[in-house]
Amino acid sequence: MIARFFSLRRFHLIAALIIAASILVVYSNSFNAAFQYDDNPQIVDNDSLKDLKNIPALLKGPRGITLATFAINYAIGGTDVFGYHVVNTAIHILASIAVYFFVFQTILLVKGCETASRRVGFFSAMIFALHPVQTQAVTYIVQRMEALSALFYLLALIFFIRGAKATTSGGRWVSYTLVAVSFILGFYSKESAFTLPAVILLYDFCFLAKGRLSGMLGRWPVYAVLAALFIFFAVNTIMPLGGFGDLSSESAVNEVSESAVKGAAPIVTPKEASAGFKVTYITPREYLFTQFNVHLYYMALLAVPMYQNLDYDIPRAEGLFTAPQVNPGTKLLIPMPPPIVSLVILAAVVGIALYLIRRTQSNPSSLWRAIGFFALWNFIILSPTSSFIPIIDVIYEHRLYLPSLGFFVAFVLIADRLLGKRAGVLRRAVK
Repeated sequence: MIARFFSLRRFHLIAALIIAASILVVYSNSFNAAFQYDDNPQIVDNDSLKDLKNIPALLKGPRGITLATFAINYAIGGTDVFGYHVVNTAIHILASIAVYFFVFQTILLVKGCETASRRVGFFSAMIFALHPVQTQAVTYIVQRMEALSALFYLLALIFFIRGAKATTSGGRWVSYTLVAVSFILGFYSKESAFTLPAVILLYDFCFLAKGRLSGMLGRWPVYAVLAALFIFFAVNTIMPLGGFGDLSSESAVNEVSESAVKGAAPIVTPKEASAGFKVTYITPREYLFTQFNVHLYYMALLAVPMYQNLDYDIPRAEGLFTAPQVNPGTKLLIPMPPPIVSLVILAAVVGIALYLIRRTQSNPSSLWRAIGFFALWNFIILSPTSSFIPIIDVIYEHRLYLPSLGFFVAFVLIADRLLGKRAGVLRRAVK
């Protein structure tokens, strides 16, 4: 019966409808949730959003795409939160459906797993859609930035796959053009899309070029465009912001820049500060050591989503071999170990992922290569906020919105394989 469900002729449409309906049921009780923390300075008190004539100026600055959507929201419903939540939820629905098609197309490229492509894509998308860790990116209105950027990121990957598989030059170049457009839209939704070229390179190597660098050479024009955009974004946006340290706009402090529209309200762009447990100073070394523990905490949170918090009181790690002191009364999912412990665990995960990719050189379409790719996925996408460059808030759940997909797909792939083997054993036992 289950196999029949996944073989339905209109399964893609059915999957999309189930994903959308599930999200609406789960998130509909949040539509009247009030503005919180950074919502106030960046939306409610942001005069630059209160006139649609400011949209051209907004689009010239960081996160202009997202800010423009806030301006449209304000024009339609003012500060009534309902409309903002509806748009956030719609973006999450579209992103979750994009997850289904991205994973489906990816698993089709894995030899021997073609029949599992719908199943793996559907369950991966459902976990992505409904996992509690996504709550902050969906219901915290200002974090539309995260979800919208992720949507364009996923679309870029889908268009890249379509371009690589296109049978005509026209179809190929239309798809590759849409990759570049999606990259631009994603970056100007939130700068975390900066990692897209790295993910595309790894994806191409693992799935399309089948582990051969020579197989990637035919796509050099799209890589040249992505490289040019990457450099342009770095020079014109990342460096003026002060580096990746200003990438996460979880801030209650804003920098007012002069409006490009004469006589219009000043354009407000976000800068970094803490919403709650404020860290006033952290060195690059301390930030790096703290991120080892934060990354381990992210993994634990994805596996067991308990004790979630809008603003975690994660202690600063002052040394590699010293366990940071958790403040009295702070409840965390796991104890904070010395950073060296977290580093060893993370290095082991990365090492295993690289090994899985490397060991399948003789069988480049192996399932294990897919697991290796998705294991590395979250490390790459989290890298802008998990390096040695300090950010005042060391941890936020919404940063996991897109990176979490790697964990979910790897989990579904392993579970599908184990359950498939068990089913085979049971069938033989019955016979």
